[in-house]
Amino acid sequence: MKYIYLAITIFLFTACEDVIDLPLQEGPKRLVIDANINLDMNAVGSQEQAIRLTETTGFYETFIPPANGATVKITRKSNNDEFTFLESGTSGIYKTLSFLPIVGEVYELTVIYNDETFTAEEEMMAVANIDSTSQTTENFFGTEVIKVEHFFQDPESEEGQGNFYINQFNYPTFLIDSYGARSDDFSDGQLNSIFEQSEDFEPGEVLTLYFYGASKQYFNYFNLLQDQIQSGGPFGTPPAAVKGNCINTTNPDLKPLGYFRLSEMVKLRYTIEPIE
Repeated sequence: MKYIYLAITIFLFTACEDVIDLPLQEGPKRLVIDANINLDMNAVGSQEQAIRLTETTGFYETFIPPANGATVKITRKSNNDEFTFLESGTSGIYKTLSFLPIVGEVYELTVIYNDETFTAEEEMMAVANIDSTSQTTENFFGTEVIKVEHFFQDPESEEGQGNFYINQFNYPTFLIDSYGARSDDFSDGQLNSIFEQSEDFEPGEVLTLYFYGASKQYFNYFNLLQDQIQSGGPFGTPPAAVKGNCINTTNPDLKPLGYFRLSEMVKLRYTIEPIE
């Protein structure tokens, strides 16, 4: 995560502008834990899992320093089975092929780095499979927009529990992937759908959906992140660090950033069809 610096633009009478960067004091380095474990429910065989560890850096830095030499493991709480993640070179990315999480089981992540221990607990969450997909065309003020909609059957949840989902759409011309989150608060046990629409969709191009199950805690965390991203602008409130579920057991005041999540996932590639 980068620290926020204040940029003040001064407009002169000559219509020239100078940008003055005020270098505010940088806080202590913090560990960033990107531990998103995704298990493709339709894949066969082992699946590589990876956890990325980095350190925070200043706003103007272009290099994000990896956290090298850490000890990383995940433990299944029900039987204490341990799965070790090994660093790939000096990338700060720790990998394993031996970890296949089980839906409903609770797991603990342990990271030891620079003589500090970081931990987090999370349950492996299920996802509903995609049953069907439709493509339609809608007219918005004279512009034809292609809508791709994926349908899934939400399972009935126990009272007070609920099901939560995160969706991610990837398309060749998107500058960044499109994300969304939803719960079944008003559609428990019903047929649900998620969709992406754009006037830029072209026949023959592939729109890829990544559909994840999520815990209620991660759902809330994700929505807070989305709010931070969308509340910018020149007069917006400066973003604050959104608290994840990772803690520093050695030095509780120096909290890490990031989240430990385990999700069953559906990956679906859809080829845009010609408009009839």
